[in-house]
Amino acid sequence: PTPHRAGYTQVELTAPDAGYEFDLKAGKVVPAETATWFLARDAQSFVPSEESDSFVSDGEALTVPGCLHGIETKPVTSLPFSALAGERPFCVRSPDRRDLAVVRLRRAAAAGPVTIVVDQYHLG
Repeated sequence: PTPHRAGYTQVELTAPDAGYEFDLKAGKVVPAETATWFLARDAQSFVPSEESDSFVSDGEALTVPGCLHGIETKPVTSLPFSALAGERPFCVRSPDRRDLAVVRLRRAAAAGPVTIVVDQYHLG
């Protein structure tokens, strides 16, 4: 059993451009630089909040234990859209290490909207 409980599941979010970011704690799209735990984007990749850890799955599924193990054994420092095609799951851990988001890239346009689907989990 995992010590993480679901906060929200299968929430689809679309950021219209780089002026917005995904607030992973609240499960909302917010103006850039307003959330403490976020997933921002530039033209070609996601940019997680500082002090966040990330991991990209090798397969089609990504569980909470798999995410934690991946962060501890194969963390990544970049999240390019090209590596996340086909809804390849990746996860982002909050700076305080109490929350996890499992994210799938649904659609991305370099200068346009980016859509993700997120499951968020909280420790405890």
